[in-house]
Amino acid sequence: MAMKAALLGWAVVTAAACGQASAQLDVRLAHDSEAESRTRTALLALVEEYDVSPWLYTRAVLIDETAIPHSHPVLTLHTRHLGEDDMLLSTFLHEEFHWLEDGGTLDAFRAAMSDFQAIFPDVPDRQNGGASDPESTWRHFVVCDLEFQVMTRLIGEERARALMADITHYEWIYERVLGDPRVREINARHGFTLEALGGR
Repeated sequence: MAMKAALLGWAVVTAAACGQASAQLDVRLAHDSEAESRTRTALLALVEEYDVSPWLYTRAVLIDETAIPHSHPVLTLHTRHLGEDDMLLSTFLHEEFHWLEDGGTLDAFRAAMSDFQAIFPDVPDRQNGGASDPESTWRHFVVCDLEFQVMTRLIGEERARALMADITHYEWIYERVLGDPRVREINARHGFTLEALGGR
């Protein structure tokens, strides 16, 4: 019953109350558990500490302790990054960047994926550091590089590099994001830099 009630209504928590009116988030909890509540509190504290408003493409967030983080149809986070603020913030922004696949940036996103396919035609499967399929791997070159860019901006390059290097999924993708300058060159060509997207 508690889960049904939690899913029916958004728990609206505004960053205005935390001092950032531009970064309003609507957050709900899937099971109304303590871990989900603490994750929401931690996320909102991070939104207060760091101005992420230029990179909020959806403001609806679901915290679900049973889920794997994903972007659509509602940006969903799990609770496994409690006590790991950098990773929680990075995961949140990673899922936000997936929303660039919608709307006015869709054609540019597809063009970037095509360029990544050209330079990385043979990509590993999920078990070997890729994503769920080749198309998802090429897609993640855009998303993961933007994630690295924004975390570099927010916490500094050294910390961001260490964070990305410790991620235990998409390892092959992150290795190239961190070490192959062609990844940034392609993303810049198609407008996927913080500056091109309107970030400071």
